[in-house]
Amino acid sequence: MNDYREILLKEMVPALGCTEPIAIALCAAKARELLGKEPERLHIYCSGNVIKNTQSVVVPNTGGMAGIAAAGAAGCFGGNAALGLEVLTSMTPQAIARAAACIDAGCVQVSHAKGVDNLYIRVVATAGEDEAEATIAGAHNRVTALKKNGQDMMPTADDMAAAQADAAEGFSVDSILAYAKALDFDAEAELTARLDKQADDNYVIAREGMDNDWGASVGRTLVETYPDDSRARIRAYAAAGSDARMAGCSRPVVINSGSGNQGMTVSLPLIIYAQDMGVDRDRLRRALVISNLMAIYIKRLIGKLSAFCGVVSAAAAAGAGLAWLQGMGEEQIGSVISNTLLTSGGILCDGAKASCATKISVSLDNALLALEMTKRGRLLPEGQGLCGRTADETIRNVARVAREGMKETDDQILETMLYGCAPRPEAAG
Repeated sequence: MNDYREILLKEMVPALGCTEPIAIALCAAKARELLGKEPERLHIYCSGNVIKNTQSVVVPNTGGMAGIAAAGAAGCFGGNAALGLEVLTSMTPQAIARAAACIDAGCVQVSHAKGVDNLYIRVVATAGEDEAEATIAGAHNRVTALKKNGQDMMPTADDMAAAQADAAEGFSVDSILAYAKALDFDAEAELTARLDKQADDNYVIAREGMDNDWGASVGRTLVETYPDDSRARIRAYAAAGSDARMAGCSRPVVINSGSGNQGMTVSLPLIIYAQDMGVDRDRLRRALVISNLMAIYIKRLIGKLSAFCGVVSAAAAAGAGLAWLQGMGEEQIGSVISNTLLTSGGILCDGAKASCATKISVSLDNALLALEMTKRGRLLPEGQGLCGRTADETIRNVARVAREGMKETDDQILETMLYGCAPRPEAAG
């Protein structure tokens, strides 16, 4: 069995704003810190998936600025690298003005880096004869290179530690359920606090999305349309959190698999169900452990960024957590996961933006349908399509298609978003 405790603590971290622009801001803050003075120019290199998930997103605490240049300039002129994925917490009006002026002056250049990790950011900051660069790759807060004037500045102690493999070897539905059942929360103060923080912080931003007009107001639309429907309430709160976050709300969330939308999708359905049904905190924590680990399991097989929408895997994991809360056993929980993935799998990721909330709603609706089908013993037949003999087999089948089969789809989505029908320019290295 994997050390699930360490995996949860690594993956369930607080983040302010959509994680791709925040990762760019963090990378820029690292480069600025290394340069030791205010840069005159920034050059930001991003993989296609990072570009896709950043160009339409409002960067929090920037007064409404959006996109790659805004994220990089904000991190450079107002970010605090020591805060990690909460790098933009301390933005000031002066920093916002300086970032905007830098962009307006054409001092921020953005290039598409090809032949790199799906999650790749490199920021080069220059001032006079001095140049500093920082690289983040593989995970949103994983700094893989630091250089100043060509000299390697990466601490050797961090080099190998940062390169921990993202493999899903050892994960399985049964081992996750066994781990959650055996957890002694009294002996796991740090993990308990992290689970409680996810429950508290993610509910707060969802409440913000429900109370105010953020994004496309998907969550509010659901409760207005179905005011007395508990299923709609479960979907609505998860969607509302995304409504607020994609529109630049400055409240933090506890993420999953590098994604705030996935962090909200795995947790908020369970939180709302627990509120409605009077579930105690201990039982909610165990369900959150199941949901978070199931999502990490599926997403590690798919990869950090893909053309396969990540909230689908998160919704399947939330379905598993809800099934456990309702007393279902391993086989039934596996059925909920399989039915959700086989139904919602294939929803395209065309970047982080307002429509993420609609995809969360649709994916959770399918997870809730899978839950009701399973209660009635109505399963999708094994051997048909991607349905395997077990949930683990189905997960790996779907993940293979998402990881390998959708590579060309991912490229086409990115090129269409960037260039439409125009000829594609040469990519930068």
